[in-house]
Amino acid sequence: MTRNKEFSLFSELYTCYYHVVACILEEAKLHPVTRQDMESLAKEFGYDESALSIVPCLTGHVWPLLKQDSKKADSYRSCLEHGVFPMTLTLLQKAWLKALMSDPRFCLFFTDTQLQELKTALENVEPLYRIGDFCLFDQYGDHDPFSSVMYREHMQAILSAMGRRQPLHVSYLSGKGNIISHTWLPCRLEYGQRDGKFRLYALARRKNGRQRMDLINVSRILSLKETGNPFPDSVDVEHFLDREMCGEPLVLEITTERNGLERAMLHFSCYQKQVERMTDTGTYRCTIYYDTRWETELLIQVLSFGPVVKVLGPKAFIRQVQDRVRRQADLKQHK
Repeated sequence: MTRNKEFSLFSELYTCYYHVVACILEEAKLHPVTRQDMESLAKEFGYDESALSIVPCLTGHVWPLLKQDSKKADSYRSCLEHGVFPMTLTLLQKAWLKALMSDPRFCLFFTDTQLQELKTALENVEPLYRIGDFCLFDQYGDHDPFSSVMYREHMQAILSAMGRRQPLHVSYLSGKGNIISHTWLPCRLEYGQRDGKFRLYALARRKNGRQRMDLINVSRILSLKETGNPFPDSVDVEHFLDREMCGEPLVLEITTERNGLERAMLHFSCYQKQVERMTDTGTYRCTIYYDTRWETELLIQVLSFGPVVKVLGPKAFIRQVQDRVRRQADLKQHK
Protein backbone atom coordinates (compact mmCIF):
# COMPACT_ATOMS: atom_id res chain seq x y z
CA MET A 1 0.00 0.00 0.00
CA THR A 2 1.38 3.40 -0.95
CA ARG A 3 1.97 5.71 1.98
CA ASN A 4 0.25 9.08 1.92
CA LYS A 5 2.92 11.80 2.00
CA GLU A 6 0.75 14.04 4.16
CA PHE A 7 0.48 11.33 6.80
CA SER A 8 4.23 10.70 6.60
CA LEU A 9 4.89 14.36 7.41
CA PHE A 10 2.19 14.28 10.09
CA SER A 11 3.86 11.32 11.82
CA GLU A 12 7.18 13.15 11.96
CA LEU A 13 5.48 16.18 13.54
CA TYR A 14 3.89 14.14 16.26
CA THR A 15 6.74 11.86 17.26
CA CYS A 16 10.00 12.86 18.85
CA TYR A 17 11.62 12.62 15.38
CA TYR A 18 10.55 16.16 14.51
CA HIS A 19 12.06 17.59 17.68
CA VAL A 20 15.25 15.53 17.36
CA VAL A 21 15.78 16.66 13.78
CA ALA A 22 15.09 20.27 14.82
CA CYS A 23 17.84 20.02 17.48
CA ILE A 24 20.27 18.55 14.95
CA LEU A 25 19.51 21.32 12.42
CA GLU A 26 19.98 24.02 15.06
CA GLU A 27 23.39 22.58 15.95
CA ALA A 28 24.30 22.15 12.28
CA LYS A 29 23.47 25.81 11.69
CA LEU A 30 25.95 26.91 14.37
CA HIS A 31 28.79 24.54 13.45
CA PRO A 32 29.43 21.35 11.44
CA VAL A 33 28.10 18.19 13.09
CA THR A 34 29.44 14.66 12.71
CA ARG A 35 27.43 11.44 12.57
CA GLN A 36 28.45 10.82 16.18
CA ASP A 37 27.15 14.26 17.17
CA MET A 38 23.80 13.47 15.54
CA GLU A 39 23.57 10.10 17.29
CA SER A 40 24.24 11.76 20.64
CA LEU A 41 21.53 14.37 20.05
CA ALA A 42 19.08 11.68 18.93
CA LYS A 43 19.64 9.72 22.13
CA GLU A 44 19.47 12.84 24.30
CA PHE A 45 16.23 14.24 22.91
CA GLY A 46 14.63 10.99 21.68
CA TYR A 47 15.01 7.32 22.52
CA ASP A 48 17.95 4.96 22.31
CA GLU A 49 16.65 3.57 19.02
CA SER A 50 15.86 6.98 17.47
CA ALA A 51 19.33 7.31 15.94
CA LEU A 52 18.79 4.06 13.99
CA SER A 53 16.12 5.73 11.84
CA ILE A 54 16.95 9.43 11.95
CA VAL A 55 20.69 9.60 11.26
CA PRO A 56 20.67 7.40 8.09
CA CYS A 57 17.82 9.48 6.66
CA LEU A 58 19.78 12.71 7.24
CA THR A 59 23.20 11.51 6.08
CA GLY A 60 21.74 9.53 3.15
CA HIS A 61 19.79 12.61 1.97
CA VAL A 62 16.44 10.82 2.24
CA TRP A 63 15.55 13.96 4.17
CA PRO A 64 17.48 16.68 2.21
CA LEU A 65 18.12 18.91 5.22
CA LEU A 66 21.90 18.60 5.60
CA LYS A 67 24.80 19.16 3.26
CA GLN A 68 28.38 17.95 3.64
CA ASP A 69 30.78 20.54 5.01
CA SER A 70 33.43 21.61 2.49
CA LYS A 71 36.17 22.00 5.12
CA LYS A 72 35.64 19.09 7.50
CA ALA A 73 35.39 15.52 6.28
CA ASP A 74 32.39 13.48 7.46
CA SER A 75 30.74 16.64 8.82
CA TYR A 76 27.46 18.25 7.87
CA ARG A 77 25.83 21.68 7.90
CA SER A 78 22.18 22.68 7.80
CA CYS A 79 20.66 23.45 4.39
CA LEU A 80 18.21 25.88 5.99
CA GLU A 81 18.94 29.57 5.62
CA HIS A 82 16.93 30.44 8.73
CA GLY A 83 16.32 28.76 12.06
CA VAL A 84 13.75 26.01 12.55
CA PHE A 85 10.31 27.61 12.46
CA PRO A 86 7.81 26.92 15.25
CA MET A 87 5.32 24.13 14.58
CA THR A 88 1.79 25.33 13.89
CA LEU A 89 -1.39 23.28 13.77
CA THR A 90 -2.45 22.11 10.32
CA LEU A 91 -5.97 21.01 9.43
CA LEU A 92 -4.78 17.41 9.62
CA GLN A 93 -3.44 17.93 13.13
CA LYS A 94 -6.68 19.61 14.24
CA ALA A 95 -8.60 16.64 12.83
CA TRP A 96 -6.37 14.33 14.86
CA LEU A 97 -7.03 16.32 18.05
CA LYS A 98 -10.77 16.24 17.34
CA ALA A 99 -10.55 12.45 17.00
CA LEU A 100 -8.63 12.15 20.27
CA MET A 101 -11.40 14.00 22.08
CA SER A 102 -13.74 11.08 21.36
CA ASP A 103 -11.46 8.74 23.33
CA PRO A 104 -13.12 8.14 26.73
CA ARG A 105 -9.72 8.52 28.45
CA PHE A 106 -9.21 12.03 27.05
CA CYS A 107 -11.41 13.83 29.59
CA LEU A 108 -9.41 12.34 32.48
CA PHE A 109 -6.57 14.79 31.86
CA PHE A 110 -8.52 18.01 31.28
CA THR A 111 -10.89 20.19 33.26
CA ASP A 112 -14.40 20.99 32.04
CA THR A 113 -13.24 24.50 31.09
CA GLN A 114 -10.34 23.17 29.03
CA LEU A 115 -12.57 20.63 27.30
CA GLN A 116 -15.06 23.35 26.39
CA GLU A 117 -12.29 25.55 24.97
CA LEU A 118 -11.06 22.66 22.81
CA LYS A 119 -14.59 21.85 21.70
CA THR A 120 -15.16 25.44 20.64
CA ALA A 121 -11.81 25.73 18.84
CA LEU A 122 -12.42 22.51 16.88
CA GLU A 123 -16.15 22.98 16.36
CA ASN A 124 -15.97 23.07 12.54
CA VAL A 125 -13.32 20.35 12.17
CA GLU A 126 -14.17 16.82 11.07
CA PRO A 127 -12.39 14.16 13.17
CA LEU A 128 -9.59 12.26 11.47
CA TYR A 129 -11.16 8.97 12.55
CA ARG A 130 -13.91 7.67 14.77
CA ILE A 131 -13.68 5.10 17.56
CA GLY A 132 -15.98 2.81 15.61
CA ASP A 133 -13.44 2.64 12.76
CA PHE A 134 -11.24 0.31 14.82
CA CYS A 135 -11.77 -3.29 15.82
CA LEU A 136 -9.61 -4.13 18.83
CA PHE A 137 -8.76 -7.74 19.60
CA ASP A 138 -6.86 -9.57 22.35
CA GLN A 139 -8.24 -7.13 24.93
CA TYR A 140 -9.81 -7.72 28.31
CA GLY A 141 -13.42 -6.62 28.68
CA ASP A 142 -13.30 -5.11 32.19
CA HIS A 143 -11.63 -1.79 31.40
CA ASP A 144 -11.58 0.99 33.97
CA PRO A 145 -14.80 3.09 34.10
CA PHE A 146 -13.35 6.12 32.31
CA SER A 147 -16.74 7.84 32.02
CA SER A 148 -17.41 7.59 35.76
CA VAL A 149 -17.57 11.00 37.49
CA MET A 150 -15.87 9.61 40.61
CA TYR A 151 -13.13 7.91 38.58
CA ARG A 152 -12.39 11.15 36.73
CA GLU A 153 -12.27 13.13 39.99
CA HIS A 154 -9.82 10.62 41.44
CA MET A 155 -7.58 10.77 38.37
CA GLN A 156 -7.45 14.56 38.36
CA ALA A 157 -6.77 14.67 42.10
CA ILE A 158 -3.91 12.21 41.61
CA LEU A 159 -2.43 14.22 38.73
CA SER A 160 -2.65 17.43 40.75
CA ALA A 161 -1.05 15.82 43.80
CA MET A 162 1.78 14.36 41.69
CA GLY A 163 2.70 17.79 40.37
CA ARG A 164 2.79 19.30 43.86
CA ARG A 165 4.31 16.30 45.66
CA GLN A 166 1.22 16.21 47.86
CA PRO A 167 0.61 12.96 49.82
CA LEU A 168 -2.92 11.56 49.71
CA HIS A 169 -4.86 9.63 52.29
CA VAL A 170 -6.40 6.85 50.21
CA SER A 171 -9.03 4.20 50.91
CA TYR A 172 -9.29 1.44 48.34
CA LEU A 173 -10.73 -2.03 47.84
CA SER A 174 -8.04 -4.69 47.71
CA GLY A 175 -8.12 -7.68 45.38
CA LYS A 176 -9.26 -9.82 48.32
CA GLY A 177 -12.22 -7.54 49.01
CA ASN A 178 -10.75 -5.74 52.03
CA ILE A 179 -10.93 -1.95 52.49
CA ILE A 180 -7.44 -0.59 53.12
CA SER A 181 -6.66 2.98 54.17
CA HIS A 182 -3.20 4.48 54.14
CA THR A 183 -1.26 7.62 53.22
CA TRP A 184 0.70 7.49 49.97
CA LEU A 185 2.66 9.92 47.85
CA PRO A 186 1.51 9.48 44.21
CA CYS A 187 4.61 9.18 42.01
CA ARG A 188 3.74 7.73 38.61
CA LEU A 189 0.75 6.59 36.58
CA GLU A 190 0.96 3.55 34.32
CA TYR A 191 -1.58 2.39 31.72
CA GLY A 192 -2.05 -1.20 30.56
CA GLN A 193 -3.14 -1.27 26.94
CA ARG A 194 -4.34 -4.87 27.05
CA ASP A 195 -6.44 -4.67 30.22
CA GLY A 196 -7.38 -0.97 29.88
CA LYS A 197 -6.45 -0.06 33.46
CA PHE A 198 -4.53 2.80 35.07
CA ARG A 199 -2.22 1.90 37.94
CA LEU A 200 -0.61 4.25 40.41
CA TYR A 201 2.91 3.86 41.78
CA ALA A 202 2.68 5.39 45.25
CA LEU A 203 5.30 5.80 47.97
CA ALA A 204 4.43 4.68 51.49
CA ARG A 205 6.34 4.91 54.75
CA ARG A 206 6.40 2.02 57.18
CA LYS A 207 6.19 2.56 60.93
CA ASN A 208 9.96 1.96 61.20
CA GLY A 209 10.59 4.85 58.78
CA ARG A 210 11.54 2.71 55.78
CA GLN A 211 9.89 3.44 52.44
CA ARG A 212 8.25 1.15 49.92
CA MET A 213 6.66 1.61 46.49
CA ASP A 214 3.12 0.20 46.21
CA LEU A 215 1.05 -0.36 43.08
CA ILE A 216 -2.63 0.62 43.30
CA ASN A 217 -5.37 0.07 40.71
CA VAL A 218 -7.01 3.48 40.28
CA SER A 219 -10.43 1.91 39.68
CA ARG A 220 -10.30 0.31 43.15
CA ILE A 221 -9.88 3.66 44.94
CA LEU A 222 -12.95 4.48 47.04
CA SER A 223 -11.90 7.89 48.34
CA LEU A 224 -8.85 10.11 48.62
CA LYS A 225 -7.97 13.32 50.41
CA GLU A 226 -4.91 15.58 50.49
CA THR A 227 -2.96 15.58 53.74
CA GLY A 228 -1.78 19.19 53.41
CA ASN A 229 1.86 18.27 54.06
CA PRO A 230 3.85 18.40 50.79
CA PHE A 231 6.67 15.88 50.44
CA PRO A 232 9.98 17.79 50.73
CA ASP A 233 12.05 15.87 48.19
CA SER A 234 11.59 14.38 44.75
CA VAL A 235 11.32 10.59 44.60
CA ASP A 236 13.54 8.38 42.47
CA VAL A 237 10.88 5.94 41.28
CA GLU A 238 13.37 3.90 39.28
CA HIS A 239 15.34 3.19 42.46
CA PHE A 240 12.34 1.36 43.92
CA LEU A 241 11.35 -0.31 40.66
CA ASP A 242 14.87 -1.65 40.14
CA ARG A 243 14.26 -3.95 43.10
CA GLU A 244 11.57 -5.69 41.05
CA MET A 245 13.59 -5.75 37.84
CA CYS A 246 14.55 -9.03 36.22
CA GLY A 247 17.94 -10.51 37.04
CA GLU A 248 18.67 -11.06 33.33
CA PRO A 249 17.16 -8.87 30.60
CA LEU A 250 15.17 -10.29 27.72
CA VAL A 251 17.17 -10.34 24.47
CA LEU A 252 15.32 -10.41 21.16
CA GLU A 253 16.41 -10.61 17.54
CA ILE A 254 14.03 -8.57 15.38
CA THR A 255 13.85 -8.94 11.61
CA THR A 256 12.81 -6.20 9.20
CA GLU A 257 9.96 -8.29 7.77
CA ARG A 258 6.42 -6.90 8.11
CA ASN A 259 7.78 -3.66 9.64
CA GLY A 260 9.11 -5.78 12.50
CA LEU A 261 11.32 -3.10 14.08
CA GLU A 262 8.71 -0.34 13.91
CA ARG A 263 6.01 -2.61 15.37
CA ALA A 264 8.30 -3.88 18.13
CA MET A 265 9.38 -0.38 19.16
CA LEU A 266 5.75 0.65 19.43
CA HIS A 267 4.71 -2.54 21.19
CA PHE A 268 7.54 -2.48 23.73
CA SER A 269 7.63 1.32 24.16
CA CYS A 270 6.73 1.09 27.85
CA TYR A 271 9.86 -0.96 28.69
CA GLN A 272 13.41 0.19 29.33
CA LYS A 273 15.40 -1.15 26.40
CA GLN A 274 18.48 -0.90 24.20
CA VAL A 275 18.50 -1.51 20.44
CA GLU A 276 21.44 -2.10 18.12
CA ARG A 277 21.69 -3.06 14.46
CA MET A 278 23.55 -6.27 13.62
CA THR A 279 25.53 -5.40 10.50
CA ASP A 280 26.29 -9.02 9.60
CA THR A 281 22.63 -10.14 9.48
CA GLY A 282 20.74 -6.87 8.95
CA THR A 283 18.55 -7.68 11.97
CA TYR A 284 18.23 -5.77 15.23
CA ARG A 285 19.08 -6.90 18.74
CA CYS A 286 16.71 -5.54 21.38
CA THR A 287 17.54 -5.87 25.08
CA ILE A 288 14.53 -5.32 27.36
CA TYR A 289 14.66 -4.70 31.11
CA TYR A 290 11.33 -5.45 32.71
CA ASP A 291 9.52 -5.73 36.02
CA THR A 292 9.24 -9.41 36.95
CA ARG A 293 5.61 -8.82 37.97
CA TRP A 294 4.75 -8.31 34.29
CA GLU A 295 6.74 -11.25 32.90
CA THR A 296 3.66 -13.21 31.79
CA GLU A 297 2.29 -10.15 30.00
CA LEU A 298 5.63 -9.62 28.23
CA LEU A 299 5.72 -13.30 27.24
CA ILE A 300 2.31 -13.01 25.57
CA GLN A 301 3.43 -9.85 23.74
CA VAL A 302 6.56 -11.56 22.40
CA LEU A 303 4.59 -14.60 21.20
CA SER A 304 2.20 -12.32 19.29
CA PHE A 305 5.00 -11.39 16.86
CA GLY A 306 5.46 -14.95 15.61
CA PRO A 307 8.56 -15.55 13.43
CA VAL A 308 9.37 -11.83 13.17
CA VAL A 309 10.93 -11.96 16.65
CA LYS A 310 13.36 -14.59 17.98
CA VAL A 311 14.11 -14.93 21.70
CA LEU A 312 17.88 -15.20 22.30
CA GLY A 313 17.79 -15.26 26.09
CA PRO A 314 17.66 -15.73 28.97
CA LYS A 315 17.24 -19.53 29.05
CA ALA A 316 14.39 -19.38 31.57
CA PHE A 317 12.38 -17.11 29.26
CA ILE A 318 13.13 -19.36 26.25
CA ARG A 319 11.76 -22.35 28.20
CA GLN A 320 8.56 -20.42 28.91
CA VAL A 321 8.18 -19.66 25.20
CA GLN A 322 8.73 -23.32 24.32
CA ASP A 323 6.21 -24.46 26.95
CA ARG A 324 3.57 -22.03 25.67
CA VAL A 325 4.05 -23.05 22.05
CA ARG A 326 3.99 -26.75 23.02
CA ARG A 327 0.71 -26.34 24.94
CA GLN A 328 -0.87 -24.46 22.04
CA ALA A 329 0.21 -27.23 19.64
CA ASP A 330 -1.28 -29.88 21.96
CA LEU A 331 -4.57 -28.00 22.15
CA LYS A 332 -4.81 -27.84 18.35
CA GLN A 333 -3.98 -31.51 18.04
CA HIS A 334 -6.80 -32.58 20.40
CA LYS A 335 -9.45 -30.41 18.76
